[in-house]
Amino acid sequence: MLERRREDLWQRLQGKKRHMPNFLTAIELHGLRGLDDLRVTYDYPVSVIAGGNATGKTTVLFAAACAYDVPGATSRDFVPSTLFPSYSPRVGDRSDDLREVSLAFTYITADGDYRMQWRKAKSWSRSYFGRKSASQPSRDVYLRTLSNLSNPSEVRGVLSMSRAASVPDEAPLTASAIRFADQLLPFRYDEVVDLSSGKKRLLFASQRGGPSYSELQMASGERAVVRLAQQISRLDDALVLIDEVEAGLHPWVQQMLMLQLQQLALRNNLQVIVTSHSPVVLESVPDNGRIFLQRRDDGRVEVLPAYRDIIQDSLYGRSQDSLNVRCEDDVAEGILLGVIDHLVPRLGLNHQSIRIGRDTGASQFPEHARALGKFGQLDSLVFVLDGDMEGTAEERKLREAAPGAAGICFLPGGCAPEEWIWQQLRIGLPDESELGVSNDSLQTTMSQLDSLYGPASDDGTNIAKSKVDGLAETLQRSTAEIGRIIARQQAPASSSSIRPLVEELIDVITRWRGVH
Repeated sequence: MLERRREDLWQRLQGKKRHMPNFLTAIELHGLRGLDDLRVTYDYPVSVIAGGNATGKTTVLFAAACAYDVPGATSRDFVPSTLFPSYSPRVGDRSDDLREVSLAFTYITADGDYRMQWRKAKSWSRSYFGRKSASQPSRDVYLRTLSNLSNPSEVRGVLSMSRAASVPDEAPLTASAIRFADQLLPFRYDEVVDLSSGKKRLLFASQRGGPSYSELQMASGERAVVRLAQQISRLDDALVLIDEVEAGLHPWVQQMLMLQLQQLALRNNLQVIVTSHSPVVLESVPDNGRIFLQRRDDGRVEVLPAYRDIIQDSLYGRSQDSLNVRCEDDVAEGILLGVIDHLVPRLGLNHQSIRIGRDTGASQFPEHARALGKFGQLDSLVFVLDGDMEGTAEERKLREAAPGAAGICFLPGGCAPEEWIWQQLRIGLPDESELGVSNDSLQTTMSQLDSLYGPASDDGTNIAKSKVDGLAETLQRSTAEIGRIIARQQAPASSSSIRPLVEELIDVITRWRGVH
């Protein structure tokens, strides 16, 4: 139920993006806190920035706070000089080693893409890439950390309110704020009010059928949720920035908090950017809302695409109980799933024990191996290259980058997976009825496709892909489904071309089980 609700929200919120004025779509950072030529893009209205320590998550978040001219803010609020101060003492020779710094922003507006830049030489200045009479877009910005929201020191100043001669003003929270808190906490409130005396503020709550108490008596998680509800629920058309959004919160509350933030984004035209180390927070937004930062061996920070499952799970420590298999695309995944279908009963496995990730090229595998090696995850990771990659420079680079990997294997046939699929169908399957077609009808369709694509000038791989796609359309199946059926039927045969992959995976699984 929750998953369906979340996916429906994802679709609605994605469609909302183009209707938001001055939507921030990209930030480019150069020379700031060791970040050079880093471009971070925002495609979904609620984005999660993740990565290891010292990868620049907070720097990117604070940079976003400089994107707008904030109504009612002072000249020192939401500007780089305040958010990124430097140490330059009047006495002594130790100071920050600074060079030219720039922050560039791209927005979607009703008139198309719009750009502006903060740049620092001796001091900070704004420019608009040659646009005359341009100005910084205006928008409310909310910048906060949940660790601050839950920090008792933040509310110690209100202790003197208990000794004040006059009764403090009372401001009940809005219905939206109370609803926000009710959705996240395991109890309901009869009321939540904001007590204020000058600049000092304190929340006071009464539980339904329970006690009444001030913010000073709240648990840190409750305090964080109630304060966040108070401050965010009243925003409209604003940029909301939260650092360490999961701080002090139970995983279930993290999940519900992200759901509530997305609902508020949809209802109130908010763009939300958070940083997190939590897999629960990451999984609460779609792939295009996940931003992974990684610091390379040369010290540069880069953005990793949001790959399916494997990278995320490995970097966040959720893969200890599974063997992770990395391949290039959905066709390769289909073939591997067919082999696993055969191995599950034979080896006493379950499908959850082996996780497959894909949607990337083999040229990026060495980069993944180096990243995961830093987190001690290589011994649970298998790389599967296409059959035509054996003996190539890509294989050599991968072996150099992943000496501790659980395995490096190849798909069958010494060719692209689509070529292997076509070859096996031409030979014939033990049970072609699983494809929903007789062998005679299958061979007739394949001959027609051979004739159609025979004169094509492409290389063999592209021709095979086109033919298999055409066959899949005729059979009303995906190419990956056809590959899975073929692999499952061929895997038991000792003389089949897929047998070397089957036996290698058996060896890998056996070794991995011995360690894990």
